[in-house]
Amino acid sequence: MAAAAVAAGLGTVLPQPTLAQSGLTIFGGVDAEYRLGYTIDFNFPYSNNARYYLEINRNKLPRDVISLEIDYPSEFVELRGRFDPNAIELRKGDWRGGEVIPIKAADWIQDEDRIEIIPAEPIPANTNFVVVLSNVQNPRRYGYHYFNLRMMYQGDVVDQYVGTWPLEVAADSNQGR
Repeated sequence: MAAAAVAAGLGTVLPQPTLAQSGLTIFGGVDAEYRLGYTIDFNFPYSNNARYYLEINRNKLPRDVISLEIDYPSEFVELRGRFDPNAIELRKGDWRGGEVIPIKAADWIQDEDRIEIIPAEPIPANTNFVVVLSNVQNPRRYGYHYFNLRMMYQGDVVDQYVGTWPLEVAADSNQGR
């Protein structure tokens, strides 16, 4: 794709995304029914403009969703990973998403290793959508980081575990900054 852009004279080189790993897991890992898809742009160590596209498939929304909570391992921040709560959005669709879903609040609660997102209106049942985390600073070295998703559905009083993104972070150590 980048070669086509250069050949067309656009002069813009697009980032090569890191796609979710798929295949057979023999030992450990996330059970297939709970594994969530993702894409990461600018995925190299210390990148301060990495962008994570965390996909949530419609089959995970049996009812309207009123809040999301994403927790991540403390090692992510210990290795100097950081999030920008002002650069968090929800988008309808899959992969990188499309139309933006308005949010009421997005908070990074660093001392509890979690991000909370509250949409302005409940997200309708049976909707594909993507959590987009922009301006992420990747940790200083490569690793797998399991980000867990819990959502509160309309009528519930407790968040329910939905799935896990097994993120391969800072994977491209050969890409320049």
